[in-house]
Amino acid sequence: MAENHTFNVLAHPNIYTGNTGRELRIEFSIPSAGVQANTGFIILVPGFGATIDSNVYQKMREQFADSYNAVTIQCEYFGSAHMQSADKISVTNQQALRSILSEAEWSHIQQNPGAFTQLISSKEVTFPVKADLSETVEDFNDMGYMQAIDIITAFETVKLLLDDNKLEYDVNRVIGYGHSHGSYLLHLCNVMSPWTFSFIVDNSAWLEPLYINHYRVLYKGLGKCTLAIHFDYLAKQVLENKSLLNLFGLYQTFQNQAKIISFMGIDDNLVKAQEKERFIANIPNADFILVTKDDVDQVKYKSTSHGLDADFLELFAYALQFESHEKQNQTMELQYEIHYETLKIQADFTQGLPIFKFDFEANLQTLV
Repeated sequence: MAENHTFNVLAHPNIYTGNTGRELRIEFSIPSAGVQANTGFIILVPGFGATIDSNVYQKMREQFADSYNAVTIQCEYFGSAHMQSADKISVTNQQALRSILSEAEWSHIQQNPGAFTQLISSKEVTFPVKADLSETVEDFNDMGYMQAIDIITAFETVKLLLDDNKLEYDVNRVIGYGHSHGSYLLHLCNVMSPWTFSFIVDNSAWLEPLYINHYRVLYKGLGKCTLAIHFDYLAKQVLENKSLLNLFGLYQTFQNQAKIISFMGIDDNLVKAQEKERFIANIPNADFILVTKDDVDQVKYKSTSHGLDADFLELFAYALQFESHEKQNQTMELQYEIHYETLKIQADFTQGLPIFKFDFEANLQTLV
């Protein structure tokens, strides 16, 4: 049985404030046979609604380690706590609430706001509420660079631990496996650390985070009522130039070295199939699989909607047939720069764990 480990390390400084002191939780599993020269890595990245403690991810970390002779890694990345369901909600449309309550109910709820859930649960309506998020600039769902930095840091940290224990491993086999926003983050990691991945399995990644411009809406049943919970993320205010997170443009900044397989359902309501297919077609060594109703096998795919209602374990097993087994043997640069529109990123791996410095308002005409 795979051997599981958990620990916290000092995380990368906050790129928005410069502050330090944050911790990064990392979970990883090593094969029961131990780490050997042919042992690779699998980096798991969940999207909205899943966490490092989700049963399916705990299961994948353990099973994948033994099944695929890989150190499996996952981290609790920046702001992920705000990507789940809502612990607290509030009513912002008092007029809409009053219209569905009797005079007696309205009077009661004015005296006792805590009675809202009891009263609304008896109404056959879909009612909008707002998620009360506890985000601050020190801990928010940035949907971008800080989250990607944590994933890269987790991988580099585990490598250092293996090195400290004088264990050999295959750094030329590093597989990233993500779902929805998790897949998007793997693409962002690929841009920021172009020598990390040998293979990326992308299930329904968007080309840029939808919720930096729109509300996230989560529907939750409550008795006869359905609550439409609106999440208004702080990133909408903090991120001034949201195009700096668009994968179309970012992938122009480097030469992709990873093999990429991208799955997407034809009825995905968050990603436009033609745009995603065009994006993948422009990437060397990448394949796109559009899942139609005829492809739904109730094994790996259970629908053609966003995320495919996929069985994560079965989809990964299927995806591996697209993996390239040719060794890249690329020499990683320890210091480099990324330039895109008004963004300059300086990356420094010389101290072991990476340090990324961001200039979001760089005059790139002077840099090229």
